[in-house]
Amino acid sequence: MKLSVILPVYNAENTISSAINSILNQSFSDFELIVIDDGSTDRTQEIISSFSDERVKIIRQAHAGIVSALNNGLNSAAGDFVARMDADDISLPQRFEKQMALLESNCSLAAVGCGVAIFPQENVAEGMRYYVNWLNSIVTTTEIINNMYVEMPILHPTLIMRAEPLRQIGGYRKGDFPEDYDLLLRLYSAGGNFAKVPDVQFHWREHPDKLSRLNAAYRPAAFRELKLYFVIKNLLEKKRNFLFWGVGRDGKIHARSLKNQGYLPRAFIDISPKKIGQKYLNKPIIAPEDIPQNSELILCCVGTKGARAEIRHYLLEQAFVEGEHFWFLA
Repeated sequence: MKLSVILPVYNAENTISSAINSILNQSFSDFELIVIDDGSTDRTQEIISSFSDERVKIIRQAHAGIVSALNNGLNSAAGDFVARMDADDISLPQRFEKQMALLESNCSLAAVGCGVAIFPQENVAEGMRYYVNWLNSIVTTTEIINNMYVEMPILHPTLIMRAEPLRQIGGYRKGDFPEDYDLLLRLYSAGGNFAKVPDVQFHWREHPDKLSRLNAAYRPAAFRELKLYFVIKNLLEKKRNFLFWGVGRDGKIHARSLKNQGYLPRAFIDISPKKIGQKYLNKPIIAPEDIPQNSELILCCVGTKGARAEIRHYLLEQAFVEGEHFWFLA
């Protein structure tokens, strides 16, 4: 068995059939599909039981949440690789074939994703369109790593992962944080690399009852605090002498959180003439041209659209290296 597909489901009677069929119709066929019914109370159990394909394996558990279901599926997985799938999405027929080819072509990759299309369009707000466009613009290993602390740069249900490193980090963790972003950050912290199949191989359903909209573990503050935990662990514990670019709304929120954990920059950076020369959190605010050339670490947190590209262009022109000397947090 090469690939184990983990599909947790809870009360998804309207979408589970299309999700399962999209897996069974893959051009890559050497897989098992592990469907974990997390105590559904609608017709979900009846529907998944109707599939006679021998590759479908059903696990039933009392309702315990997605982390429990994911780990239950992982513990039962026999494959060398583990794929994710959600009960309300659709995988296109060549998804597994293309992602497995990419994984097997590069043994340094811990996981790969793919391009995403969101549907139905009438449910998709402008902010979600912006996020999906951003997701699809980040493809290479370098691009994914450089954006690791901005937002989750690979959509979780598109992942195919090597089973061994996934188990080495202990699978999924339950807490007051998004389990998918936590998993990716732990894989990265353990030395994992990532990439994507650039073309769209996954249709991501948008609807108001998504878990990410209803569960407090997915609120913006939970994402931010999880991200900053790993920024401290992977960056600031090694380089406490850092600069912080951004004294706008997003920058201040992130900076105050870092201060509460004992980390303050040597100085803040901003382009506003009204702010330059002032202080924030009792640290000076300097102009970009005053950044010392020997700066070891610059954290950049400006939420304005287009600001990331402008900051990146400026710092690269000053011979700073992204992913080494500077990182983006927003």
